[in-house]
Amino acid sequence: MNIPTSDRSETCPTRAELVELIARTVRDVTAATPNPAPPGIDEGTRLFGRNGLLDSLTLVSVVLDVEQEVNERYGLSLSMADERSVSQERSPFRTVASLADYVLKLAADGAN
Repeated sequence: MNIPTSDRSETCPTRAELVELIARTVRDVTAATPNPAPPGIDEGTRLFGRNGLLDSLTLVSVVLDVEQEVNERYGLSLSMADERSVSQERSPFRTVASLADYVLKLAADGAN
């Protein structure tokens, strides 16, 4: 999904953009695996943990790919797989929604 510069936020993606980006990344990363992700990924899709689509290695690939695209597209310098993410009581990597919310929080913290 290429978003023209004039149509995007300078420093912060929208939640809808993030959900789309995460869903597309999960589908792309899992496409060549024995268990590709279903096409209907939405905010409630469980990414990791009990009944999650991703194993730990695939989760790392998804997180790094999302991080790279968000940083490039929005001119940010976010690090999603850091001490903050693993020290939270509830993992930000559980669902598409929790990951999108985590990226928005990091972007907002970085913009301040």
